[in-house]
Amino acid sequence: MAAPARTPPPQVRGAGGGGIVRFAQESWSELQKVTWPDRQTVIRLTVLVIVVSAVIAAYILAADQIFTFVVNRVLLNQAIPTPAPSAP
Repeated sequence: MAAPARTPPPQVRGAGGGGIVRFAQESWSELQKVTWPDRQTVIRLTVLVIVVSAVIAAYILAADQIFTFVVNRVLLNQAIPTPAPSAP
C-alpha cells in the first residue's frame, strides 16, 4: 500500500518587507466579505446583553446578602449593626 502524498511545507519568507502591507491587504479583503448585522439587530442584542447582565448581578447580590446573613446571624451569632438615630 502506498503512503499518501505529503503536501510541501509552507514557504518561509525572508526578512524582506511587504509582510505588513500584505497582511493589511488580506485583512481588508476578509473584512469586505463579512456580513455585518443591521442596526436593529445590534440594538436588540445589546439590550439583551444588558438585561442578562443585570439579572446575573441581582442573583449574585442576593446570594451574597443571604450568605452574609447566614454567616453573621447563624454561625457567628452576631447582630447586624444598625445606624444610631440622629438627635433632632
